[in-house]
Amino acid sequence: EGARMRHTLDREGAEYKVVYGTRTMVERINSQAEALGITTPKLRRGRAIVNQNSLIYVLINLRALQRMRHAATEERPLIA
Repeated sequence: EGARMRHTLDREGAEYKVVYGTRTMVERINSQAEALGITTPKLRRGRAIVNQNSLIYVLINLRALQRMRHAATEERPLIA
């Protein structure tokens, strides 16, 4: 059943592209979180885990913002 469903998916459809884009975005975030150690917290108290996770997500967002700003500066023409 699963193989047939995968075979009949309309990979060119707008809905598929939206879902696929969301899925890949989530996978990138999860990969960054794993690299930063968020998947297996070493803390015991719930509040400490929440604080650590919040800081890690802020760091991920700051890195994304930095990449966006860097890309924007590369696109601007230099004024001589």
